[in-house]
Amino acid sequence: MSCAGDPYQYNMNGVDPDLDSLAIFFGEALDYFPAASWNPPLTPAPILYEAGFSASSPTPGPSMNPGNIPAQVDPSSGNLTFLSNNTGNFTVKIIAQSFRNGVLIAQVEREMQLVVVNCTGVNTAPDIAGPFGGLFETTVNAGALVSFNLTAADVEVLQDGTPQDNLLSATGLMFGTNYTNAAGGCAVAPCATLNATPIITMPQGVTTNFNWQTTCDHLINPYGDEAAIIPYHFVFKVQDNYCQVPKVSYATVTINVVNPGIVPAPQVECIQTNAAGDVTLNWTQVPDPMGNFSEYRIYTLQSGLIATIPAIGTTTYTDPGVTQANDYLIAAASGCSGNLLKFADTVSNIFLNLNNPSNGTAVLQWNDPSSPPLPGMGAYYYIYREYPTGNWFIHDSVPYGTHFYIDTIDICSAYLSYQIVLPNVPCDFTSNITGDDFEDEIAPDIPILYSVTIDTLTNEVTVTWSQNDEPDTYGYVIYVQDAGGAIVELDQVFGIGSTSYTYSPDVSLGPLTYSVAAFDSCWTTSVPPTYQTSAKGEIHTSTFLSGTLNVCARTVTISWTDYVGWDDFDHYEVYAKSTAQPWTNYGTATGTSFLLDVAEGETYTFAVQAISASGDRVFSNTIRIFVASPGQPAFNYLQVATVNDHEVVLRYLLDATISVHHISVQRFNDGVFEEITQLGGAANLTYTDTDVDVATSSYTYRMQIVDSCGRPGEYSNEAQTILLTMDNDDILKLNYLYWNAYREFNGSILGYNIYRGYDGVFSGAPIATVDAGQQTFTDDVSAVISDGRICYKVEAVESMNIFSIAERSLSNEACITLPPLVYIPNAFTPGGLNPIFIPVISDFDPVDYDFSIFDRWGQVIFRTDQPDIGWDGYIEFFGKMAETGT
Repeated sequence: MSCAGDPYQYNMNGVDPDLDSLAIFFGEALDYFPAASWNPPLTPAPILYEAGFSASSPTPGPSMNPGNIPAQVDPSSGNLTFLSNNTGNFTVKIIAQSFRNGVLIAQVEREMQLVVVNCTGVNTAPDIAGPFGGLFETTVNAGALVSFNLTAADVEVLQDGTPQDNLLSATGLMFGTNYTNAAGGCAVAPCATLNATPIITMPQGVTTNFNWQTTCDHLINPYGDEAAIIPYHFVFKVQDNYCQVPKVSYATVTINVVNPGIVPAPQVECIQTNAAGDVTLNWTQVPDPMGNFSEYRIYTLQSGLIATIPAIGTTTYTDPGVTQANDYLIAAASGCSGNLLKFADTVSNIFLNLNNPSNGTAVLQWNDPSSPPLPGMGAYYYIYREYPTGNWFIHDSVPYGTHFYIDTIDICSAYLSYQIVLPNVPCDFTSNITGDDFEDEIAPDIPILYSVTIDTLTNEVTVTWSQNDEPDTYGYVIYVQDAGGAIVELDQVFGIGSTSYTYSPDVSLGPLTYSVAAFDSCWTTSVPPTYQTSAKGEIHTSTFLSGTLNVCARTVTISWTDYVGWDDFDHYEVYAKSTAQPWTNYGTATGTSFLLDVAEGETYTFAVQAISASGDRVFSNTIRIFVASPGQPAFNYLQVATVNDHEVVLRYLLDATISVHHISVQRFNDGVFEEITQLGGAANLTYTDTDVDVATSSYTYRMQIVDSCGRPGEYSNEAQTILLTMDNDDILKLNYLYWNAYREFNGSILGYNIYRGYDGVFSGAPIATVDAGQQTFTDDVSAVISDGRICYKVEAVESMNIFSIAERSLSNEACITLPPLVYIPNAFTPGGLNPIFIPVISDFDPVDYDFSIFDRWGQVIFRTDQPDIGWDGYIEFFGKMAETGT
């Protein structure tokens, strides 16, 4: 229970008796389930939180009151804190999980209610002073005595004026029996003690003395695992006796017990193997300033512990007769019990396997000693070969991370031994030594390719290479890279001096890659026997040229692939020629692209020549490009501009066979055409102009082509909308219509249709059609019965034009409201020729009709709201006909 507005803390002091690490956090509280089976999260189900609350935020937050501090739980000690200015009952669930070596082994859950009430009176919680210079946490070496006084102050009185009492209680895994027995009652003796058994009660404050003799046993759990550091939590609770809600303070004292004198892991220097296969490990001596070193322990992942070395100064160990790659771990044991291990990096001996496939090669395979390499390791393995016996030479080198090497035998017949050496500081890693009998199967020297060039006139490809130094060379095999990327045989030429090959492939498909091998007079042992052939020479790849025309900029960008095969490439030269002009050098480049200006209507041929520093020259393929100009459409026609309600609709016809950038829609305004929008190029376009006042203005439009290069092009015809205006003669009931002529149809205007409507509703055929040259019309509406509002539209009708289109353009809608005309008779004759007294009215709204007759005394003797009902002289109130002269 807590008072509103007061900070609150609570610690249930969750501990693990096995000293496993704890993780403490909020969880979802579960609902009440009196009779169902336990099957969460179905039974019981999680409780439902009100808005603003959740499992991780179970108390009122700042959104409910800016002074609120949401509930928090310390993930290590479990100390719960919050401050709420809002009263109420709040459900909280705490979960404590226990981990051993990173594995969850236990979980405990606790649910409780936090009750916040409005408290009367003035009372503050006891103030607990931090025993370690104001702090509640300290770190000590195992074996140190921890002693301190825990003091709380609360100089306040009860409602009756008497001093308050403070009550101190404590919890902790390491307290002894009755809190006073250091020899037993805790998880691991010696136990922590207090000078008195809680609950300790004192007036206006309370104090107790804490003592705990730590030992190395406090770093070892019941399973024998020794830790480098273990935190121990002691929770002290001090509560006053104020009524109605006592104030409580919690202090969680954390003592971190540290394993003293832990020596670091040894560092492996190198692993070396002698001719007998004995593997020697070398490492650095570990520092031991506190004298806590116990021993070195040598492990392999394959066999576990293989040796212990108690002497700290011994820094080598030999593992005899090793026949495989072992993963070695060297550990230094130290600490309180001498069993806390610090392991060096896992490092392997280099184990070399040698395979003789009897094909004139030796196949070597080995392993990396470490991945990634350790500091000090070289970037290359050195491959040593012994020949003749007793003479070792560096035969080759390969990058670190390479585990495979094939040696081509160049000795007639001999026993050859190999060893892998990895340079390293301070000593090298060396593999075992292994060998076998090998036979000479020497092929000719590998040819050196000089060039791959393409004839700019015939498109023939010529490959050239060096003459072989082996005098028994019979000829050469030419190889080409196929579409799948494989190097396959293309042809053969015979004769040691045949050092070029020309043929006619399709050079437009991409760069061409070639290699050459030499074959000699030696026969292989295969059936049937074949010539002994060298390995393939380094590949050469031709330069492949392509180009892109920018019609708008009148430029051509040519790009090409790099020539592959030269170590001394220098630059490229760019050549071009037009239909009637010779080849011209347009410049040099070291990159793979070049920009040239071109002229419209010309056809150009381009080629690139690669040049090496030693003077070799090769040509690429050639490409031809015709420089076209942006096309103009065959027709560009604004079909119609017509009024639709309060908007203007434009319909436009374009030659879609020509690409355009966009169409500029333009409207005439203050003496000039202005662009109002842009439309994408399409065969049939429709645009609606909403920024118009069709009742007061006629609008003129045109379209302009913007070609694919963004340059303005041709204008379309203009199109002007019809503006209809009118006036009238109220007495004669004549309506006079006036409009401007529509323009510009491609076809002729057949005439104008005049439509009449009532209250904006038009139906049926036009009331009249006038000639194309007439822009006025008089409408006699004397015989028209309406509600008073008459509207008109004028429509221009086009004849069939050259595009097989006959358009129509409507004007705006012009309306006029006629004033009602009322005729009232001054007498009638019941039963005679004029038996009914009724007004005659035209052009009015019958909804508002009211006809009343009064006698001379102001009494209503007849009344109706129906325009077609009159008075026959009968007075309903008197039940008789009115007298003559009434």
